[in-house]
Amino acid sequence: MPREARRRAVLRAAGGALALGATGATAGCLGVITGEASLELSAAVASVPESALAATGFEEYRVEPVEVTREFSAAGETREVVVTNQLAQYDESVTVFGERLRGAVFAVLSTPAVEVGDRTFNPVGDLDSRELAERLLARYDGIDDVRPGGEETVEILGTDATVGLFTAEATIAGGVAVQVTLHVAEAVRAGPDFVVAVGGYPSVLTDQDTDVRTMMRSIVHEEASA
Repeated sequence: MPREARRRAVLRAAGGALALGATGATAGCLGVITGEASLELSAAVASVPESALAATGFEEYRVEPVEVTREFSAAGETREVVVTNQLAQYDESVTVFGERLRGAVFAVLSTPAVEVGDRTFNPVGDLDSRELAERLLARYDGIDDVRPGGEETVEILGTDATVGLFTAEATIAGGVAVQVTLHVAEAVRAGPDFVVAVGGYPSVLTDQDTDVRTMMRSIVHEEASA
């Protein structure tokens, strides 16, 4: 697959798993949409263990459920779908321009898959890279001018995942405006869920890429670990 096409595929896969408020139905989901009772889907938590946090210097900021409720209409019928995603967020203090700030961030989202017959659907829609970064890296105060910077492969939950690399302009904790580097992983399957990871840090801190890869490789998923 050509590089640009592959990059777009990564964004579609990751964006689909992270669109917390932009769900959309397709014809292939009719088996899920039809029916009278509400359909409730809940993901297991995907997180980074303490050993990886100790090795990288990241700290847990928050692990919380994110619930989305939508009504879908198809074939003359409407059905309410309630999806409970699990979002784990971490950050790390870094020194930027001589000032100690909480500037490196990492987030993992677990979102339930929908299985209809022999096909599997991610129940949420697409986001472009800018929207994706803004949604998941909410600890940055605005992310603008997102630009592609290549890709790499990182093993996440036993799967070789393609990780898109990007640069962007952002305001980090302390009100400092800097260029940041973003690592956006494609969605990987973990039991009944899809899991996506995103990391970001000021681009002047070139050694932070190692910590982000360590965090991605260390992700655990409760269902997969059970």
